[in-house]
Amino acid sequence: MMETAGAMESDDPTSITWLFSSVSYYLLLTTILAAIYLIYNQVTDSETWEKYGVKQVTMGLVEERDGYKKLLEEHGDTFGLKRGTMFLVTKDLSILREVMVKDFNNFTDRIGHFNTDTVVSKGVFFLQGQDWRRIRQIITPSFSSGKLKHSVQTVDERAIKLTKILEDYARKSKLVPVKDLTSQYTIEIIAKTAFGLDTDCLGKEDNEFTNYYKTIFKSRGRVMSKVMLFFYRFKALHKFLVKNLKVTLLDGVRSDAVSYFKGILKKSIEERKGLQQKGQEPPSDLLQNFLQANIAEDQIKQEESTPEDWQSNSTLAKGLNWDKLPKTMSEEELIGQSMLIMFAGFDTTATTLMTCLYLLAKHKDAQEKVYKEIESIVRGASPTYEELGQLTYMEQVINETLRLYPPAPIMSRLAAESRTYGSITVPKGAGVMIPIFAVLKDPKNYPDPEKYDPDRFSDENKAKRDPMAFMPFGYGPRNCIGMRLAYLELKIALAHIIRKVTFELNEQTEPKKGEDIVIKGHGILRTEKPIKLAVKIRG
Repeated sequence: MMETAGAMESDDPTSITWLFSSVSYYLLLTTILAAIYLIYNQVTDSETWEKYGVKQVTMGLVEERDGYKKLLEEHGDTFGLKRGTMFLVTKDLSILREVMVKDFNNFTDRIGHFNTDTVVSKGVFFLQGQDWRRIRQIITPSFSSGKLKHSVQTVDERAIKLTKILEDYARKSKLVPVKDLTSQYTIEIIAKTAFGLDTDCLGKEDNEFTNYYKTIFKSRGRVMSKVMLFFYRFKALHKFLVKNLKVTLLDGVRSDAVSYFKGILKKSIEERKGLQQKGQEPPSDLLQNFLQANIAEDQIKQEESTPEDWQSNSTLAKGLNWDKLPKTMSEEELIGQSMLIMFAGFDTTATTLMTCLYLLAKHKDAQEKVYKEIESIVRGASPTYEELGQLTYMEQVINETLRLYPPAPIMSRLAAESRTYGSITVPKGAGVMIPIFAVLKDPKNYPDPEKYDPDRFSDENKAKRDPMAFMPFGYGPRNCIGMRLAYLELKIALAHIIRKVTFELNEQTEPKKGEDIVIKGHGILRTEKPIKLAVKIRG
């Protein structure tokens, strides 16, 4: 890895070899480039948000979540930032409705918030324009309600397995490392349902597969976290350094993890191609959809008939139907989609299950209400697909968890052309930053927003509220594609777990009884300390 390259070259910190192969060199280089970039911007660009009807403010070198929270409290629902690029930050639902739904074709793309020079950049979350539409339509069928029904057995088997492990913790009076177990639970599910891989990691020490799964995105130390905060402010500069200058120190993805998963996926693809050549039916899952799209791509290349229109965003302007886009995917895109979906498919759901169990431990009345609902509705040892739909209070508990702890707290959109909404104009090329966490804790939407209250999501209370006030999965055509699978995993897990064990906080747990968890970071939700809960066999 680059962080240790200097030590391998020479132990003498004064040598030229050491300097040019060490972290110090890359930090020095990026600092110089950053300074040049900032000076250039100051000299050449005098545009401000005031001319577009928006108050422009500044934000120091702090985490985005903390910075946005403070500025929203000080300056109201909407303000502008200038950090090389123009950014509108807003939690105003009338503006967000235009950006995310009504005028979606002008805000199809996300800002290049995360930059990597690996195939992960081909993942649907990071794609733009025509490429995003093409890949999205290939993925969507794998997450339909019909497909999910076929996943129930796999999810149920893993939920039973998880419950037995928790019962064992209870019998041994051991604290539960919640995120470790919920991650293994969701890893097994997404690996099997989407890619046909049997990982068998739940309740065991992390093997090579699980370790790479959990750490494909780099974890930064304190110093590098501060460095990255700067580059997240200036996304164009970060992209240039990672993509053009290949500064791997600033790349957010581990190259060794990419190589590892490339090997596994290529082996799985070859096995499936072998099955098809023998006339055998391959699994009907997400990977198979990707493989068919890749085969279609190869066929088009052989025929040399790829239309020019498909290679540019000009088709968006022509208003062509999504159905007319070719369902094709290159091998690089196939690998990139697979790795990104594997990570996204396990981490956000594992985090939500973790925070849900923590909140139930903290609010024993809600935990008992969930238990009574399960007992009154689920007739067999496992819930049926239909019974899951009847667990309404459980869904309220899940939604209140998502409101308080959205796993992806900030989203973004990019303006293809200038648009004016009332007195505010979003100029072409500007980004719109959507502080999901602030929308979900806005007292205008949720009175006493810090209070845990699952009844906020009763049918009666939801009817009184703007539907856009609840957007933990995003909103509009670019919302989270795995939302249905996430609810399925969460509900089946809770249906099994809460029937068998109870969770609680005490003086040995993390956090202790009477304390709260502390959130860190600006990306996917992370806790400052790993949550550890006490668990008992339900009497």
